[in-house]
Amino acid sequence: MNIYLIAPDLESRFHKSPEGFKIPYPIMFSTSGLQLLAALTPANHTIKVVDETIGEKVDYDYSADLVGITAMTTQSPRAYAIADEFSRRGKKVVMGGFHPSARPDEALEHCDAVCVGEGELVWKQLLVDAENDSLQPVYQGDRLVDFSEVPWPDRSVVRDKKGMLKNFIQTTRGCPFHCSFCTVIKFFGETYRLRPVADIVNEIRALKESGQLKWNFVFFSDDNIAGNPRYAKELFRALIPLKIRWGSQCSISAAKDEELLSLARQSGCKALAIGLESVSESSLIAANKNMGKAADYHKAIAAIHKHKIAVFGLFIFGFDCDDESVFADTLAFIEQNHLEYAMFSILTPLPGTSFYTEFKREGRLLHEDWAKYDFQTVVFEPKHMTARTLQLGRYTSAKSIHSYSSIFKRIFGAKTNVVFPLLFNLSLRKLYRRLPSGL
Repeated sequence: MNIYLIAPDLESRFHKSPEGFKIPYPIMFSTSGLQLLAALTPANHTIKVVDETIGEKVDYDYSADLVGITAMTTQSPRAYAIADEFSRRGKKVVMGGFHPSARPDEALEHCDAVCVGEGELVWKQLLVDAENDSLQPVYQGDRLVDFSEVPWPDRSVVRDKKGMLKNFIQTTRGCPFHCSFCTVIKFFGETYRLRPVADIVNEIRALKESGQLKWNFVFFSDDNIAGNPRYAKELFRALIPLKIRWGSQCSISAAKDEELLSLARQSGCKALAIGLESVSESSLIAANKNMGKAADYHKAIAAIHKHKIAVFGLFIFGFDCDDESVFADTLAFIEQNHLEYAMFSILTPLPGTSFYTEFKREGRLLHEDWAKYDFQTVVFEPKHMTARTLQLGRYTSAKSIHSYSSIFKRIFGAKTNVVFPLLFNLSLRKLYRRLPSGL
């Protein structure tokens, strides 16, 4: 079969909020899962991947026998439009990813079959059924995937694509925590699975030897690379001889372990993206974020900076405890602690999360236009401010940290590494500088 795998874009690269100012689209790395599916596909099939998020166009005339589409919630309207057009042309269409897994009945209105959750256990059977014109509506594994069943991604299907970060490597799946806004536990199950360290090392070596490791940099695409400190230390020790540079995501709890931070630095860690979420303890409690206290954030960030590791702080505005003071308080915290970068999201009650269930029950969802569930648009009624105030507060906070004065004060004040955080800030500053200054 000719298999056409698609990572859809948003409905618009920039969309206007009801208040009239533009909101930039979130960064997405949609093809990582498609590369895994390509690796799982038997050699008698051909695979073609198209990624709309980097500007590629879907070819509806492509002679596909099977079309596969992945989608996060904010991509789902575009994904459904693509699926509808291929279905109209008589093509078999299957969907997977976070949103179809959370809303399989909805997705089935647009496609022939939905893969719920992890695809490794069902993809080959799905292909057999597609060949025999016997697709089932839902494919879902009867257990969680073991890492021995996960192949290396088939990077050949994206090798010639420009504008894409390709050096993804996964070391774990899931997260040991249960934050109320997160879909990770829903998708991967309430587990934290560890990949054999030797397999990770071999994959990195293969990338280096093939010349694919651009800038000698690896992005570990884990939700929490240090969720198991013993395993993380074993991994970091094994990375030291490879002499790579790397970044990943982890929880603030990693800052409590001096040995872990030391090994991270020695192994080439340059930056960690950390979900701090809020500088308010009451908001952290409301989010079931129990791996660190807001009062201890200052000490934790200083501990990470001591090891010359940049901190990219991830914050969420719109918890029920938040009022208008949250914006100024957060900006002050970021500058006082010299965070090399900060990213602001608006609380987004994604399907499958406890926040979605709660807000739906309380009648606080403004709509279910999934294209706007992009972490940057207000889709619910806040408790202590208007939706307009929350929307504008997120926007002006982002503008503020992209000013030259904020960028240089934070980066040079941190005294970690300058080049990567500076380039990252300046590249995104261009984006915010193009946007309107207000309503």
